Amino acid sequence: MLLCCETGEGRGHVTTLATVARALGTSYAYRAIIPELKNADVLTPVCNQVDRGAVLYRLPGQPPAGAFTWAVWLRNRGYADPKILKAQFDWWSEAIRAVRPVLVVADYAPTALLAARAQGIPTVAVGAAFGLPPATLTCFPEVLTPEQAALHDPVPDEPGPQEKPILDCVNTTLGPLGLSSLAHLPEVYAADLSLPHGVSAWDPYADARDRPLALPFASLPPLKREAGGEIFIYFSTNELAEPAIRDALRRLPFKALLVAPGMSPDMAADLARNPRLSALSAPLSPDQIVHRSRMVLCAGQAGTLSLAVLSGIPVLALPMQHEQLSNALRAAERLSSVRVLPKQVRSAGAILDVIAELWGQPAIGAAAQLAALDLRKMYKRDALSGYRDPIELLMQAHGNAASAE
Repeated sequence: MLLCCETGEGRGHVTTLATVARALGTSYAYRAIIPELKNADVLTPVCNQVDRGAVLYRLPGQPPAGAFTWAVWLRNRGYADPKILKAQFDWWSEAIRAVRPVLVVADYAPTALLAARAQGIPTVAVGAAFGLPPATLTCFPEVLTPEQAALHDPVPDEPGPQEKPILDCVNTTLGPLGLSSLAHLPEVYAADLSLPHGVSAWDPYADARDRPLALPFASLPPLKREAGGEIFIYFSTNELAEPAIRDALRRLPFKALLVAPGMSPDMAADLARNPRLSALSAPLSPDQIVHRSRMVLCAGQAGTLSLAVLSGIPVLALPMQHEQLSNALRAAERLSSVRVLPKQVRSAGAILDVIAELWGQPAIGAAAQLAALDLRKMYKRDALSGYRDPIELLMQAHGNAASAE
């Protein structure tokens, strides 16, 4: 069985793939292809082999869009460029032929999905809801309005890219290579099974889903009962490169634990001057985070945001990209215990003001716990059975419910 990811530096993508492997157990042998081997340790316990694959990079110099749709995301990663698209598709096609998997499981890996479909191999699409649009859509809806997108970066007045040129590029480039023609661009994400995970409160495609979202963790995190004594901070990419965020951490007046896997030694030394701030290089377990934390500070990553709201902990999100901005804005609109400071409106002072509010008002913590009780009701089973049961049915239908790669 081949576990695939084409893009994404965070641990969430590989954690999802590892959860699928654990759900299916040792009846299958697993091999993984991921964009960065720095997170391979998540997969090595369940995979025979973990390799780095062709990465679906964001192309430099792409024009900003007035509103953000998933067509923008595909265009920005080469789906409107025949040469780039063909090279990515060819790489994944060869990799799949070499492995000869009975199933391809893809998280943020649309080209791997397309290559597997062209070879007639069953596919399962997994991952955070934001990055897994329903393939039944006739077009991609706005995920961020122009006004919302402008909270991240200045945007032009022109509309975003049209879908038809991108669709035509996919069909004319990949049709001769064995891919059946797509009628609509969202069919890039067509799979035998689509099992997105997340919290429906910020799923931009909630109305178009044909099944509930899977739990974003192997099991529900514990519910927060008492206020903790520190801030849990998780920065997974380049958050600390932003001066406002660094300055806020230097001046932070409350006890806090920072987990930032990519933090440089110089940055660690600089932040260590704040005696209230300690740092770890590896994440804590969800149980530890819930037990210790009074509030959470993060970029709005799907996993960390889900952990906070499902366990009943107030959270401040500092989005670094469009997915995080969409997650945080939608969550804050529905949950009074979630706050967001987009890039264009944040400063060290604004960050510290919101932290002080979340830290100092017990009513916000109580609201977070009440919201968590409601949100937890949407999950009828744990993630392991949520993946195992439908995938086993798919494998049985294809006659492949046996030990194989």
